[in-house]
Amino acid sequence: MKNIFNLILILLMITSCKSLQKDSILNEKSSQEEFLTAALYQYFAEEYKALAYQAYNIAQLRVDELYKQDSGTSKMAIVLDIDETVLDNSPFQAKLIQENTSYPDYWKEWVNLASARPIPGALEFLNYADSLGFNIYYISNRKKKDEEEPTMRNLINEGFPQVIASHILLKEEKSDANPQPSNKEKRRMSVISQGFQIVMLIGDNLGDFYEDGSDSETELRNLSENKAQYGVKYIVLPNAMYGHWPKRIGKHDRATTDSLLNIMTACFNQTE
Repeated sequence: MKNIFNLILILLMITSCKSLQKDSILNEKSSQEEFLTAALYQYFAEEYKALAYQAYNIAQLRVDELYKQDSGTSKMAIVLDIDETVLDNSPFQAKLIQENTSYPDYWKEWVNLASARPIPGALEFLNYADSLGFNIYYISNRKKKDEEEPTMRNLINEGFPQVIASHILLKEEKSDANPQPSNKEKRRMSVISQGFQIVMLIGDNLGDFYEDGSDSETELRNLSENKAQYGVKYIVLPNAMYGHWPKRIGKHDRATTDSLLNIMTACFNQTE
């Protein structure tokens, strides 16, 4: 009888573990698939393309205004992010969802393909700015060590201007001298140290414009302090697929997502 009891206990434990494992897999898949619509929207939606064109149309209006200034453009710099700002990585995001995995899986393979297509409006705008004499710098958190060559090849193949090593500022290895390699502020300052005035920054993440806040409250304060610069010096591209925003609001699992939805739908639960 004791042996039968032990056997039943073991079977129950195995069943329980399998159930937990299944739930874990489903939660991971659910978490990943939450970004499916965002990836489909960026790749297929005409509305996304319209927003990108709108951003770059505003940027062109601004460079026309800047070009008319007496100082000229030889010391003016336009600084841009790369991913989801000039190059579209939605096929890579689709691959992650399809394989139920996450970055950095498949990223190296995707970068080495050098086949990301331009964000709508980006190529036309940058070639126009280049024709007016603006200096163009690409600041990205792609890794300089392994990803500089295929990144430059991708940009050159698509016809982007000023794609030379001194204008491609990618993420360096972490070190004592570079304790926060993902922070772009040091690289922006290196452009200024060369005697250039950064007259425009273009990106899809607030860290592309100024030092990014580590939490939502700090970022909201930064946003309020800089609100007059949006559409003037700062041009924002839409990107719901990834970025700092999910981490800032604590979105990392189904339970957290449910809590966030409760906050958003609180107005439906108010009683008179």
